[in-house]
Amino acid sequence: MNWIDRRRQQRRRRRMLRALSVAPGALVALFLIGALLPAEYLFTSQAKLQRPPETVWRVLIDVDGMPLWRSDLTAVERLPDLGGNPAWREVGKSGDQVVELTLAEAPRRLVMQRPGLGAPGLPMRTVELAATTQGTLVTVTDRIASRNPFRRVLVRLHLPQPPVLRLLRDLTERLSVNRREVVTLPGA
Repeated sequence: MNWIDRRRQQRRRRRMLRALSVAPGALVALFLIGALLPAEYLFTSQAKLQRPPETVWRVLIDVDGMPLWRSDLTAVERLPDLGGNPAWREVGKSGDQVVELTLAEAPRRLVMQRPGLGAPGLPMRTVELAATTQGTLVTVTDRIASRNPFRRVLVRLHLPQPPVLRLLRDLTERLSVNRREVVTLPGA
């Protein structure tokens, strides 16, 4: 091995050592940033749908029909009421979760939560419907709490994609199926 090859090999070793020394520092920095962030987080998103609020409401409260339009669900199983509120188990790609319908003000507001997790009443999803001249403005808010500092950083960076966005995309796709479009012919 000549002196040029030795120098290249030494340079590679130094680069690898630098990379290995930076990785723990980055993890410590992420942990400290996450520890300083509040445990509770709100994520809100909106979509405008060209359907009346009553139609959107019927789709949202149809528990048995959810696996047909929600891409994150494979099955839904109805459960006995929890404290007088309807409850069901959602089976999906990310596992099973029990959901309780805590408030339903037809056709304006829907509040769901997963009972018995983390802070009291969290995580919670609120869906608000507002009638507009073109249809309905749907506002979905997820309120979550996380004890894990790394997860707090990831949630604020929107990694992975927030479930609110997926729900609104699926709802938009569901309500745009079988729409009848009125076409005006020229000269009519």
